[in-house]
Amino acid sequence: MSFQKKVKKEASAPIEKGAGYSALVQELLKRFPERSREIVLIRFGIGGEKKKTLEQIGKEYSITRERVRQVIDALLKNLRQTITQETEHPLIKKIYEVLEKEHGIVPTENLLDTLAKDSAQERGALQVLLQSLPSVKVIKETKEYRESVILSDFSMSQWKKIISLVEKLFSEKNEIHSLAELEKVLAAELSKENLTPEKLGSYLAPSFLIERNVFGRYGLSHWSAIRPRGTRERAYLVLKTLGRPLHFREIARLIDEHGLYRTGKKTHPQTVHNELIKDKRFVLVGRGTYALALWGYKRGTVREVLSDILKSGDKPMTKEELLEAVMKVRQVKKSTVIINLNTFFTKVGKNIYTLGKA
Repeated sequence: MSFQKKVKKEASAPIEKGAGYSALVQELLKRFPERSREIVLIRFGIGGEKKKTLEQIGKEYSITRERVRQVIDALLKNLRQTITQETEHPLIKKIYEVLEKEHGIVPTENLLDTLAKDSAQERGALQVLLQSLPSVKVIKETKEYRESVILSDFSMSQWKKIISLVEKLFSEKNEIHSLAELEKVLAAELSKENLTPEKLGSYLAPSFLIERNVFGRYGLSHWSAIRPRGTRERAYLVLKTLGRPLHFREIARLIDEHGLYRTGKKTHPQTVHNELIKDKRFVLVGRGTYALALWGYKRGTVREVLSDILKSGDKPMTKEELLEAVMKVRQVKKSTVIINLNTFFTKVGKNIYTLGKA
């Protein structure tokens, strides 16, 4: 009996719809020669088999590494022809549903995590299916993007065009953006591409050069705003994202809460305080509370802040005006400001002050 006839005869057995990917693949592989089936099961770690390399399998079967690869490729090619009959199987339909939801492209690891996260056998079986399904293609990893799964009608040229435009935008602007912000900026150049923030997110997912930080903002992967290294960079990202002054203990908590530090490690609040006090990008605006200098805050004592305010105004100011001005750049008690006014500055009228000692 020829191989094709054998496959056709054995393919008549129905496949159970309640089983997982491992059971599905094992049932499909029953239609193929025993040695080829065993090699595929071992290679992908399915059915209780321990996953092995091509080299290890070759030694086990006394064949070359290249011959093992050929056996696997041949089986997957024939499986692609056979599996066409099973495209309505719920598990197979689920693969297509995820790909369609993600606009035709998903990094392989993301797809495995979505459909078979906690089982090595299920992940191995799913990989077999991804390399065998009609209307699906696996694109290999490069320096620019991760290995990904695409639908056969996915436009690689459109995808590369969008990735290129986003890279150019980041290089020119040197600023992180949300997906909604990116979509608005690119809308004019991509008016015919039917681009949405969701579609843009799917297109950017495979990129090694463009990544999303823990707060959902995108930028070039080497930027500190995407991959912050060190306590100062992590604290800067937290403050910049939240946009308001924070106590150093709160900064430490948020660093850990958002997974900015290593897994299993804890950020020490005192370390945050010690690092920020030395960095001119941060301003101590209250007891243990830090803001960013780029927000208009200036380093110095309350006395120095008052002096700068009076110098910039170049005229006497009322107590109320000075209090309002100080409170914009410092989180201190009003009594502290008044004490400094009465101690270090000249009163020239009812609650009116100017530079100089009283």
